[in-house]
Amino acid sequence: MWQDDHFIENNKPTPNEQLKFLKHIQQILQSGTFTSTYKFALLISITRLAIEQGQDTGAVLHLEYQDIAEKFIDLYWKQSLPFQFNQYEPFTIHQSTGKQAKIISEIQNAQQQFKTLAALRKDVLYWNRLKRTVATTVKQMPVVYLQNLNGQTVEFFYNLEDSKQSLKLLPKVMYCLRQFSEIIEELCQKRWIDFVRLNKQNLVVLDGLPDLDEFMFAPSRNQLGQVADFLIDLQQCQCFYCGKSLKNSKYAVDHFIPWSLYPADTGHNFVLADEKCNSQKSNYLASQQFLHQWQERNHLHDQSIIREISQLGFLTDLQRSHRVADWAYKQAIENEYLVWLGAKDKKILNKIGFVTQTGP
Repeated sequence: MWQDDHFIENNKPTPNEQLKFLKHIQQILQSGTFTSTYKFALLISITRLAIEQGQDTGAVLHLEYQDIAEKFIDLYWKQSLPFQFNQYEPFTIHQSTGKQAKIISEIQNAQQQFKTLAALRKDVLYWNRLKRTVATTVKQMPVVYLQNLNGQTVEFFYNLEDSKQSLKLLPKVMYCLRQFSEIIEELCQKRWIDFVRLNKQNLVVLDGLPDLDEFMFAPSRNQLGQVADFLIDLQQCQCFYCGKSLKNSKYAVDHFIPWSLYPADTGHNFVLADEKCNSQKSNYLASQQFLHQWQERNHLHDQSIIREISQLGFLTDLQRSHRVADWAYKQAIENEYLVWLGAKDKKILNKIGFVTQTGP
């Protein structure tokens, strides 16, 4: 029995199987029927959860529907707010070809009571009730129809019959989601934007607008000022990267694991950097020296990070943040990403270590 389990866990998909998986993603986006944006949200949500909860093996992965619901709320919160552009009146984006998508309506009800998603998370009763409501819609709608291609159901993500209590990803799917997350995110976001822009109910306002993607997917900088107030004390008024004093200088809250790699605001991922380091690091992973420094910081100050940043409504889960980091650096090594060493220096990271220094 152990041998069977061991075989399944280590039975990673072959290159051909990985290509076939990407073809299935392409088929969903090209041949699937879309009457709302839920399928895009489901693909992005299960991809992010595979990173947070999964491993680089061929094993199955069980995803709780309430965890998926939480990702849906994260994705739709900003998009449920009124969109305003130039002279137009504030406008709520329609996410369905019919009446407004139910999840949007539920989130808008919450937005009547809570100004921010962070504030909503602090009201545990309301937050859990909203997650249950969204989870029910997810189970009844996109989970049922995601794998329907040209009128036929092709079960390559999960078996519907086995996914009544939790979403059970089939063997090798978890590995592929983790391997191709950036591609899946980019494809889904592009198709999501196209769907919204071309929806007849949005067309009059959105036709030709240049910054729709920024409104829908750019990170929200709300409340990061309060995070900075906490980090300035935690870091003793020093830049996390260069160690210089932040007194009388401009600084910014940086996502240690870049937003472009993993778009989520989590408490342990925040560090404070001076303006120069923040700009030079940009969307790169930092060197492994900085990784160890960040991990040590998180272990040392875990309780104060949880106490202070969770009060602002951000998720604070050290293990989850470090699992995302493990995934990100494995991707960097396998794919030989450039990583930032500080100042203008960057190097390629591979299985041997750092090689090939590059200029600015």
